[in-house]
Amino acid sequence: HELKTPLTAIRGYAEGLGEGAFEAEEAARTIATEAGRLDRLVRDLLDLARMNRSEFSVRSEPVDLAEVVREAVRRHEPTARELGVELTAQGVEAWVEGDADRVLQIASNLIENALRETPAGGSVSVSAGAGALVVADTGPGIPAADLPHAFERFYLYDKIGRDRLVGSGLGLAIVRQLATAMGGEVQVQ
Repeated sequence: HELKTPLTAIRGYAEGLGEGAFEAEEAARTIATEAGRLDRLVRDLLDLARMNRSEFSVRSEPVDLAEVVREAVRRHEPTARELGVELTAQGVEAWVEGDADRVLQIASNLIENALRETPAGGSVSVSAGAGALVVADTGPGIPAADLPHAFERFYLYDKIGRDRLVGSGLGLAIVRQLATAMGGEVQVQ
């Protein structure tokens, strides 16, 4: 259903546009949104496929978590403004061993989730401290019973996706696999 839903919407709006059933601006907006969802899903699937192959590797180099936090927040500021969510970066120099690109990918996935789940007027803060990168938001949160499964593929999508907009269902699984590959861990509260 993750592939079918956006494809159905794209096909339906394209056909409707051709038949004059939709305004061009409305159809373009919906098609672009659904194409974005497909793009995100394909990227997530490719990441997971790479991780499951034996040649997948992560570098081990000094990484300043505070710099990763600042860069990740810079990348997501336009989306936060568009959603009406305050996005802030905090933290001082905090060095760890890891793969800078993959740590940035982890931060980005977590920020994307937080922004998607935080209502307009809310806030998302991203901070770095002694060996930890923390993303916190003022969204509704994950039900306590679902917390132990939050990083399983499609779990939250299947549980929460019916009630509110969620991503591809793979982002948090990718976060966990990347963190583990670098010798770290990930937790949710």
